[in-house]
Amino acid sequence: MVNSQAPFHLSYNQYLYYNNNYPNLENHNGLYLPKGSGTISSFLMHYKGKYFIFSAEPHILDSREYSVSLHEKKNIFSVLNDVPLDDEYSTNVNNFRNTGLILYYSGLSLGYGNWDQWWGPGIHNSLVMSNNAEGIPHYFFGTMDYQPLIRDLEYYFKYIVSDAMMNDHGSEYFLSAYFFNLRYNNIELGKSRHILNGGYSDLTWSLNDALNVLITQKNMKYWDQINDYFISANFPASGLVLFLELGFPNRSYDEREPDVYSDHAKASNLGLRKYGAFGIKELMFGFEYNRMVQGIYYNILPTPNWYDNIKYNYSSYKGRRWAAHSGADSDDFLVFFGYMTNRASVVYGLNYERHGVTHHFPPEVKFESRISASFKYNNTLLYLNYENEYFQHYGFLDVNKNVWEETFEPGSIQRTNTLLISIEHVFSL
Repeated sequence: MVNSQAPFHLSYNQYLYYNNNYPNLENHNGLYLPKGSGTISSFLMHYKGKYFIFSAEPHILDSREYSVSLHEKKNIFSVLNDVPLDDEYSTNVNNFRNTGLILYYSGLSLGYGNWDQWWGPGIHNSLVMSNNAEGIPHYFFGTMDYQPLIRDLEYYFKYIVSDAMMNDHGSEYFLSAYFFNLRYNNIELGKSRHILNGGYSDLTWSLNDALNVLITQKNMKYWDQINDYFISANFPASGLVLFLELGFPNRSYDEREPDVYSDHAKASNLGLRKYGAFGIKELMFGFEYNRMVQGIYYNILPTPNWYDNIKYNYSSYKGRRWAAHSGADSDDFLVFFGYMTNRASVVYGLNYERHGVTHHFPPEVKFESRISASFKYNNTLLYLNYENEYFQHYGFLDVNKNVWEETFEPGSIQRTNTLLISIEHVFSL
């Protein structure tokens, strides 16, 4: 879209939105659209020198919000995307995003910033790191991109440690993680390890401890640990992409080792994308199924996953989960198809999502249809996103008799329509 050789880029972004009920937008870099209408303006400044990269993106929000008859969601469901944010999280005036500094040399890099960190082969969900929430300020080092290892084998590595985050009990906690990918021709393997550490008022813990915990393993029995793996196969000749991602929490429950039942709390993300469908190179379709429902041994062995711990604000930052947006005890199925060229695209998707599958009967169920379209002309990009959301059993208000009698409690049916239009123009200087 721009001259990649130019050292300095300036992007102007203008968003206009309308939302008639609950917020429901996900995977938009933490963009929050409450009930009402408004505009958001931002400037993204990006400079790439010989040995360093700097970027900054201030946001200015002008909104007109209207009241929502709120049915409060509690505990692990309080950070879902449809829950209105508290004032401390929803005020975005002069908020700097995508801001930080990278030093790099000979394929290696280190730095500090608050860019989002997507990891995994999915485009709708990631089990461990996605752009659903705002980017978490973090320190990192690793490779700039894939680096050659042996012949056609390439590797990518990144080690990150977040700034201190504050939980609802007033204690600081951290996210420490590494990501390691291997790529050989059309096959890619990934492995990551995440440790949520700190969060105890009576246990001294610092940023220095968080920087080293993946190596020292200090106080590991207190922390939430996640091991995540994926395999992805890309077949360019046919335009087919297949992938499977698996995540495993690694902590003890009731003094029992987590490997007693190796799959009792695992999560998975399975997907397929097909480009050049039906012999037409511009057509594409695909699906993703993300499952984080409690394990099959839930009545024998407690099966909380890594979203459940209040000490880490249920794996959220500024009121939104940084990983799979549907969260604990849920599943999420998306099917999509579209038309894509270098200049324009139109993609339609249908989404079925359940929350609290074993937590409550009936679970909260969401049906969503969405259409996104984009058009690019020279250095200007026009983007449109419309979502129509329908909830049944919202807020877990309904009980067994509502299912058998085919009735609904007041407020358990919710409908939301959201329209987002954005214009981006990039200046190369």
